[in-house]
Amino acid sequence: MESLFDSIGAFLNGIFGLAQGGFDGVNQVMGLLIAVIAALLMPAWSRLWASALGAALVHVAVGVIRPMLDGGAMVLPDLLSMGFWMMLLALFLGYAIVIAVFFLIKSLVTGGVGRRRHAH
Repeated sequence: MESLFDSIGAFLNGIFGLAQGGFDGVNQVMGLLIAVIAALLMPAWSRLWASALGAALVHVAVGVIRPMLDGGAMVLPDLLSMGFWMMLLALFLGYAIVIAVFFLIKSLVTGGVGRRRHAH
C-alpha cells in the first residue's frame, strides 16, 4: 500500500512540476497577452480547457512565426519528440492556471458570467 501512495505522490509531483514549468513559460509578456485575450474571449468556465489548449497552440505558433519576422528561417518544432509534447502539456497547464485567474477577475468585474438580462 505504501508503494501505491509513493507512486501517486511521485505522479502528483511530476504534474505540479509541469504546471510550474508551464506557468514560468506563460509568465512572460507574450504569454500574459495570450492569456488575457483567451480569458476575454472565454464565454464560460466550461470552456477553460479548450481556451487553455488554444492558448498553448497559439504560443507554439508564435514561437515558430516570430523568428521569421526577424528575418530568420522557419523552423518547425520537432513534433515527434517527447520534449515537445511535455513542453506543450506544461504550457497547457500553465495557461489553464493563468486564464482561470484572469477569467475569475473578469467575472468579478463584470458582475458574474452567465447572468442574462431579460427584458420585461
